[in-house]
Amino acid sequence: MHPSERVRFAVETAKAVLEGRLDATEAAASMELQVAQVVPQLRSDRDAVTRNECETVATTLRLLGEQVNDKGSGLADPSVHTTIAGMLGQMAQSLR
Repeated sequence: MHPSERVRFAVETAKAVLEGRLDATEAAASMELQVAQVVPQLRSDRDAVTRNECETVATTLRLLGEQVNDKGSGLADPSVHTTIAGMLGQMAQSLR
């Protein structure tokens, strides 16, 4: 499976948090399950695609992580946003 397909749920979840369509706490809970399932598979997926394709997906994940982290930085308790950003970063790292 192509890595972009594998991380589609996480990408859409992060975008929903950024757009205010989904509560960050709910997003973090569902993404936690996703990360546990997806990260091991991403490691094997990277062998099936080019390095450039992996880098593109990883960059998308990292940028979304930065945006989610930035959105949380203005809140009294940014920990949930930081957690989501960390999970996106973990997925991105598994593609390296």
